[in-house]
Amino acid sequence: MSDELPRTRTLLPPRNDSAGAPERRRNPVLSGIGVVVVIMVVVLTLAYASRRGGGETPPGAENAGTSQDNAPTTAAAPPAAAVAGVPVGYARTRDGAQSAAANYSTAYGSSAMFKPASRRAVIAALAAPTAKDGLQTRADSAFAAQNTLFGLDAEGNPPKGLTFVCRALPVGTKVAAYTPDTATVEVWGAGLIGLAGTGSTKPVTEAWTTTTMRLSWADGDWKLVDFSQKEGPTPVSGLQGASGAEEIAQAVRDFEELRYAR
Repeated sequence: MSDELPRTRTLLPPRNDSAGAPERRRNPVLSGIGVVVVIMVVVLTLAYASRRGGGETPPGAENAGTSQDNAPTTAAAPPAAAVAGVPVGYARTRDGAQSAAANYSTAYGSSAMFKPASRRAVIAALAAPTAKDGLQTRADSAFAAQNTLFGLDAEGNPPKGLTFVCRALPVGTKVAAYTPDTATVEVWGAGLIGLAGTGSTKPVTEAWTTTTMRLSWADGDWKLVDFSQKEGPTPVSGLQGASGAEEIAQAVRDFEELRYAR
């Protein structure tokens, strides 16, 4: 045998060759569970590796790019109160800024934004005083167009017999820049939007986005100054089949929307 060949021995478990022993059948349920477990391990491993890998520091970011930015974060203390259904009252810390960004993205991505009165209340609760008018004008224009797209009336109500669904579901947050006075936080998450019910031409679908939220410390709290959004990262879908329209509509009625995301 050449020295260049690998010298590897494989130790196999002992076999039970007793005559007449029935062949063990493979349990399809356990096999399926094993596949799911393997997939979860791979996904978590890749997520951990990419997080450890870090990334480039955004231009102009203050106190960003340290090892602390890429370290796992812990949830801050729950907000002190809620205004118009929006959790407010955050600590003047990195974790506080991340909690504010996650909860503000949830509020901004809710069905309340499709109704003029509740939209004004949400903007007033989460916007910085200097940015309130600009964010309000921007939201009015954007959601009026969405109302038309989904067939909602001027008050944000869906056609008779259908249920309108719009929910933002944050998955994680990352600090891009931080000082005690300003913070830029990226929120990765999924969103559900559409009309649930029989005969819907706009069925409820999911969309994955990363929302970058610029916050400032104002009036003793983190407040939204500006935001931008891009698509993805988007996971592979296909482990489960889609539910029927009525099942989705019933789920929307049965499961209340979460207001406190982090």
